[in-house]
Amino acid sequence: MKKLILLAILAGLAFWYFDYGRRMTETQIREAYAADEEAMRRFDADSLCARMADDYSGEETTRRGDESVAQRYDKPGLCGRIRESLSTMQRLSAATGGRVALDIELEIKSIELSTDRKQATVQTVSTARLGKMTVGRDRSTEHLIRRQGRILSTGGESKVWAYAPQ
Repeated sequence: MKKLILLAILAGLAFWYFDYGRRMTETQIREAYAADEEAMRRFDADSLCARMADDYSGEETTRRGDESVAQRYDKPGLCGRIRESLSTMQRLSAATGGRVALDIELEIKSIELSTDRKQATVQTVSTARLGKMTVGRDRSTEHLIRRQGRILSTGGESKVWAYAPQ
């Protein structure tokens, strides 16, 4: 009898780990993006990096005026960039007593879940403002999975328009 109970528990855990724990809903995806926005407000690079899968691979094309620069990132490369950017923003906010802070407005344009709900493609548009000045816009497509109950990004493509202060 004990063996049957143990077998049932193990089967339940296996089902959760390999099937149910890897499924996503639109609500969970929206909550993950809301948590990312909150992490940015707290200057918490660790939370943002933890949401990337170990095999993360992304492409970014940045336009500044007539110049366009394309870059590829893996998880360590993008985490380094995130840490550097948030550190700079945190210093700026501290130097101005919190009067000047980076405000990121994120809009989820679409969420496409695979039929088994284990993968998703999310399209977003975001605007970054420093005070009342728009410093950048971003249009991204991100690919998501869910592992051990956490939604992770496996990568994606971004087009960024950076504006020089006038």
